[in-house]
Amino acid sequence: MTQPLIPPDFKQCQAEKPNGNTFMTLGGVPGYKRCTQRPVFLATEKEPGDDGVIGNMTLCAECYVQLERQIPGHVFVETLKEQP
Repeated sequence: MTQPLIPPDFKQCQAEKPNGNTFMTLGGVPGYKRCTQRPVFLATEKEPGDDGVIGNMTLCAECYVQLERQIPGHVFVETLKEQP
């Protein structure tokens, strides 16, 4: 059973980044934290995932560049209009 998709968040980038902790970090647990920057793009998958659903998410410019490095051409991108 698939979980429902999280809708786009137009106030905060939805990418997750490493939290800076590794197995060598004392007192920290390796994991990910959500990017805190304001989004400028809405990325939508070109093809459905294994669950048959096409997802989308908001991204800041830095996270979009990283997405394109990791999986080039995987998404359609729209530039978001300025939010008041």
